[in-house]
Amino acid sequence: MENAPGYIPAPIGLPIAKAPFQFNGAKLSIFFLECENAALQHQLDQSINLPSNGQHDYKTLSIDNKSILLLIMADMSFVASDQKGKAYGTIEYPECSFWIPAFDTQTLEPGLFLPLLLLNNGTAIASGREMYGFEKQQAEFQFPNANNEFDVKQPNFTALPYSFKTLTAQTKGQFNPLFTLSGAHSKHLGESLIDKSLFSSELGKHLFDKPFKVSDSNHTLSFQDFLKVNLPCVFLKQFPSIKDGAIACFQKIAQAPFTLDAINNGGLYWQLIPPAITQFQLQIFPIESHPIVEQFGLLAEQQDDGSFLMDTKGFWVDIDFTLQLGE
Repeated sequence: MENAPGYIPAPIGLPIAKAPFQFNGAKLSIFFLECENAALQHQLDQSINLPSNGQHDYKTLSIDNKSILLLIMADMSFVASDQKGKAYGTIEYPECSFWIPAFDTQTLEPGLFLPLLLLNNGTAIASGREMYGFEKQQAEFQFPNANNEFDVKQPNFTALPYSFKTLTAQTKGQFNPLFTLSGAHSKHLGESLIDKSLFSSELGKHLFDKPFKVSDSNHTLSFQDFLKVNLPCVFLKQFPSIKDGAIACFQKIAQAPFTLDAINNGGLYWQLIPPAITQFQLQIFPIESHPIVEQFGLLAEQQDDGSFLMDTKGFWVDIDFTLQLGE
């Protein structure tokens, strides 16, 4: 950036961490949620396509007329350094994110858009929001084990974002349960998977029996296309004006790739008796400040208690990857 002023860091406390961010031994549980196409396409249009002024035209991906949303629960860690490269220490935290896999009909490239990311670490929240435009929000997590820690091979958990159950002046903000993932009754073990191409093709064969269709186009993509070494991600980086919070003093479409450095381990969530892919259940609770069923168009059935239920399937990986610098 020509003639850009130098970034002035705060002299006290933890820094806005320096990118790129390298995550070694990251453990991810990745699930596929079926959604209404119109809801996910609205997310892409509102946050990327319209603000890009015609530079991008991202479309959702679907199978059997159901658009796909990724839910990723992860155990993360990275070394936090200031902008001069001075290491402060290692930050470890769990996070849960939602990603819309999409295809840009302008550039003919796949990409991922991040509409929501929940985590409990302030430095990671600030660094991701300010540098990349990540929609990161504060949350707590509950895990049904003695250590209350995420277990990628038995990924039951509850996400509790700081939220408002109802939208009134009298409602107190607190950490409310938004959704619970359950269904892993035993440990899911896997073999070491070193060959990246074999790993993606084997996963795709078991999870999806046909390619993804790009909405409103004749393009199709395979599952392998979304496990490329350099997977582009797209974000809306913006800041509200100090004069009027309804307008942005800065707004730009930001892009940065994830690079997959190594696959250490991983596999499908699979049950032995009877042999089949494990079906997990996602239960979503009504929280008015976080209406994810409506916003994502989740194809879930409402229950008598007001919650929503839907089935999902997925896989787990132990990987090394890097979130690179972007533009």
